[in-house]
Amino acid sequence: MMVFNKIVLMLHFLGLAMGLSAGFANMAMVGLIKKAAPPEKPVLGRFPPVMARMGRIGLAILWVTGITMVFTRWAGFKSMVWTFDVKLAFVILLTIVVGYMQSLEIKMRKADAAAGAAIMARLESAGKLTMVLAVLVVIFAVLTFN
Repeated sequence: MMVFNKIVLMLHFLGLAMGLSAGFANMAMVGLIKKAAPPEKPVLGRFPPVMARMGRIGLAILWVTGITMVFTRWAGFKSMVWTFDVKLAFVILLTIVVGYMQSLEIKMRKADAAAGAAIMARLESAGKLTMVLAVLVVIFAVLTFN
């Protein structure tokens, strides 16, 4: 079981890397898109949805591996300390915001230019919120498991 738990922890860290790197990459890319020449914007604009998908996959990996470890390493949720509950609350909020962002991405594909700009502004705000939530998750993970 020890080897299994180490593999699950490695996958958990991989999911974390995927999620955080997607958020940071998209924040940087949005800045580049805003400053880009008009002909470059559509090309650069193909990057954020791909990174968002990678971030969602990372978040899914985190959920699966996190729940697995709660039961295989710590005998269930009842044995966890209060900082874990706070961490889990931030993970749930993060998941809700990511779902909201995905719904905005779907709307943006169908929107005209004016509506697309408004949706992009909401996506940017939500993206910043996800980064704050992700940092809080990491802080409370360290407080819980260190």
